[in-house]
Amino acid sequence: MNAFPRWDRLGYQATVAYNQILHWLEVQREDYQQKLLTSPVVLLDRGIQQFFMGGGTSRTATWYTLRNDQLSALRELMETAIHYWEVQHRLQAKTDGSICEQVGQFIQLLQQGVISANPYPVSSLGIKPPAVTLGTIFQYRASRASHPWHFWLDVGSPLWLSGGASTLWGAPLFLKEQPEYPGTEENTRSADLQRLHRIIVDLLSRVSDRLILCHSDLAVNGQEQFGPLLPLVHVVSPSGLSSNPDNIGNSFNQTFR
Repeated sequence: MNAFPRWDRLGYQATVAYNQILHWLEVQREDYQQKLLTSPVVLLDRGIQQFFMGGGTSRTATWYTLRNDQLSALRELMETAIHYWEVQHRLQAKTDGSICEQVGQFIQLLQQGVISANPYPVSSLGIKPPAVTLGTIFQYRASRASHPWHFWLDVGSPLWLSGGASTLWGAPLFLKEQPEYPGTEENTRSADLQRLHRIIVDLLSRVSDRLILCHSDLAVNGQEQFGPLLPLVHVVSPSGLSSNPDNIGNSFNQTFR
């Protein structure tokens, strides 16, 4: 640090923090040379423990002050790193490249937003500010949000069955059970219904008080709408079932049984 011009202007706290980081890096370099670091995941975990969890000492422990979303972000990072290097280890015989190249590729994936983990805790422990959240099904599920009230727009639309923005491209390839002939009309219809069932179950788990189904008899092009959720509109009517999410969930299971 003394080699930089006017390093004394950084102040005492910045100087101490810089020296601590430098000392930590030197220790990790020695462990790497002694083959004590089996993978970059271990180094990443050590860094989180040292700089975010206080290094395990009571004097510097600061993990109590981390917010719930910060803990969730750290778990996303760790779980993604674990999956990344597990795949890298399995493909090690077929790939060539130094550890620096592997880390560089991992950082590029992070910069592109490739986060495949779904960590816990999934909801904030604090008081949420009063606000209205508007988004697509995929955006809402990806944010792992939950609210007392839900307004499902355009329930009668057939787009609920087609997936659209509610699912990632190629995501069905990672399902445990796949039909023998996925290209047939019957299997496609069955897969769409199964996906719709998973979406509805997940959305119902994110609403606690009331669910409002918003429906229009005609689409924007003037045609009548006959979507897969249209039976729920007739059941959840002013003279029918209440808007309790549990009742709507039971009605949904009976409709698509």
